[in-house]
Amino acid sequence: MNFFVNYFRNIKIKFKLLIGYTFIFVIATILGGSVIYFTVRDTIETNIESELTNATSTILNMVRTAASTSIKNHLKAVAEKNKEIVAGFYKDYKDGKITEAVAKNLSRKVLFSQTIGKTGYIFCANSKGIAEEHPNSGVAGKNFMNRNFVKHMMRMKQGYLEYEWKNPEDKFKKPKAMYMSYFKEWDWIITATSYRYEFKELIDISDFKDSILGLKYGDSGYTYISDSKGNILVHPFLKGNYYNKKDKNGNYFVRDICRQKSGKLTYAWKNPGDKTEREKMVIFNYIPEYDWIIASAVYHDEIYKPLVTIGHIFIATILIIIAFVSFASLGINRSVINPLKSLMSNLHEGASGNLKVRMPVRSKDEIGELARYFNDFMEKLENYSHNLELTIMEHKKSEKALKLSEEMFSKAFRSSPSGMFIATVNGTKIINVNDSFIKITGLSMFDIIGRELMTIRFFPHLQDGREIVKKISRRRQKPIEFKFLNSDGDKRIGMISAESVDVWGESCLLVAIEDMTEARQLEREILNISEKERQKIAMELHDDLCPQLIGIEVLIKILKEKLDKTSSAEADSADKIRSLILDSIDKTRQLSMGLYPINLAEKDFETSLEDLAGYIRDIFNIKCKLSYNITHNLEDNSIAGHLYYIVHEAVHNSVKHANAQSVNISLFEESGYIKLKIEDDGTGITGQIETKSIGMKIMQYRATRIGASLNIISDEPDGTVVELELSV
Repeated sequence: MNFFVNYFRNIKIKFKLLIGYTFIFVIATILGGSVIYFTVRDTIETNIESELTNATSTILNMVRTAASTSIKNHLKAVAEKNKEIVAGFYKDYKDGKITEAVAKNLSRKVLFSQTIGKTGYIFCANSKGIAEEHPNSGVAGKNFMNRNFVKHMMRMKQGYLEYEWKNPEDKFKKPKAMYMSYFKEWDWIITATSYRYEFKELIDISDFKDSILGLKYGDSGYTYISDSKGNILVHPFLKGNYYNKKDKNGNYFVRDICRQKSGKLTYAWKNPGDKTEREKMVIFNYIPEYDWIIASAVYHDEIYKPLVTIGHIFIATILIIIAFVSFASLGINRSVINPLKSLMSNLHEGASGNLKVRMPVRSKDEIGELARYFNDFMEKLENYSHNLELTIMEHKKSEKALKLSEEMFSKAFRSSPSGMFIATVNGTKIINVNDSFIKITGLSMFDIIGRELMTIRFFPHLQDGREIVKKISRRRQKPIEFKFLNSDGDKRIGMISAESVDVWGESCLLVAIEDMTEARQLEREILNISEKERQKIAMELHDDLCPQLIGIEVLIKILKEKLDKTSSAEADSADKIRSLILDSIDKTRQLSMGLYPINLAEKDFETSLEDLAGYIRDIFNIKCKLSYNITHNLEDNSIAGHLYYIVHEAVHNSVKHANAQSVNISLFEESGYIKLKIEDDGTGITGQIETKSIGMKIMQYRATRIGASLNIISDEPDGTVVELELSV
């Protein structure tokens, strides 16, 4: 094997191309031809099997139809004849010759004196399913409506019916047939019945023998009938018993057919006139009630005759392809090998030191591209040789510039007012920290350098720390607010962000931290002042303006009463003014409730949200729906307050900025979280409002204060969705 590999490696390219193309085309043709060959083979086999199966099924149905017709006619004749006999006895009774009891008794004797087949008999049942007359005395008088075939009898009363039945002495149910003739005067369904296999002698094979022998498959395929003992009943040229017949391989194939009764089998067989035995396929089916095996057989070589033609075409195609590839390879050699030889010569000259050597470009194909690449390479090589000395000089200058750049980064890192540290991406091992980080955390360089971030007790909870590191490691991640511990164990609030840097060939994170604790405290104080002012304005509206308006309303009411007494026309105007004052009083109270609507010490959280929804509906005349489904107690705590004002701010933004006509508020529990969702159908909140709005920032601050995540989804003009998720 190695000899041939080495030999092929060392021969000329033109011979490699010739051998390679010929091998590829031949293999492709063989693979394609094989697919076609086996596909056609499977298709032919499937079609012939389907044809044989359909032929066998058709003959099976033909035999069963003929048998059913014979049985039906025989039973019909018996049933109709006995109906005539019963009608004769009935006539004698009506003519007064005999009594009705005598007439029925005579009818019973005639009916029960007959047998049908070997075990068949005649019985009578009425239209209620009761066996009126039956040869078995234990059956007469019983109701058999629980039997399905009896239900059919009651519906039909007249006609042919097939069913399965098991006598007490039998082990299994067997197919049975009956014919019914209805004698209305006594409500008797006179029925002749027997097992179907007992009527085998009624079937005349000659009725359909010619049809069976007329079926042909291929050149010599045929259909035949035998029984399970190997006796030939219908066959184009065989008679007698073949149960012990063997093929050339010693297989008792007739025994196998008799044993299986239904299926497919392959065996060796020789028809009269043939010189040798050939493989044959037979598909057979079984009629148990007559012990007949219907079989259709055909030779394999007759099935696959089209494949011989395909094989000849396939071999001729391979020979034509080999000849075509041989001629094509000669042309390819002239257009490829000669330019390659020229390129080899030029490369040798260039390697000798002549960097000005070039190749002529005569085409736009791959050879032309190769010539252009060679010329470009030699030109660049020449320029490289020319610039090499200049590069060495510039390299020395670059080393000085790099050293200066590293010095500038080091100074910026050390003097930054933000706390900064550099840590490896894998394992977050701290490489360096600046003075601001040491000041923020209170830790020393000895406590930090060389240790992993998760081991220096920086995050209150390790799992939270891992999540934060995972988030800041992503590209273009916004700064994240988080909680950290200083050296005294005090919890602080900070903003953290990171950038990817390479340090000594290793991927690292340059992390910056801002201590926001004092800023958040100031924000909290400003928010508390804002809420107090809001409460003050609400109380002044409620306690000062409302009483004044009420007083004015009382004076106008008195004025109206006086005007009514004088029948003055201004009484109606006074009444309208009073209505407007009452409306103003109501709106002032609602405005006061909107400014300071919640008092969790007096109301539960759900009621407060219901009041807010009602306030929105009344003041702004829009739809506002609340869905509340939580079990945790939120009354009288800061979480409920922050949640309420987040809802308050979001709803007012929907009304004022997005011109919403419908707002849905949902508060529910799911998978260990309290989830809040505010949806509107407004025009959406623009990116400028979302980023610069004081209300938006306050909502975000409130969510942060209670440890919740807040997400605002706004897509003009499809409305806005505010989502909050709080762990419980």
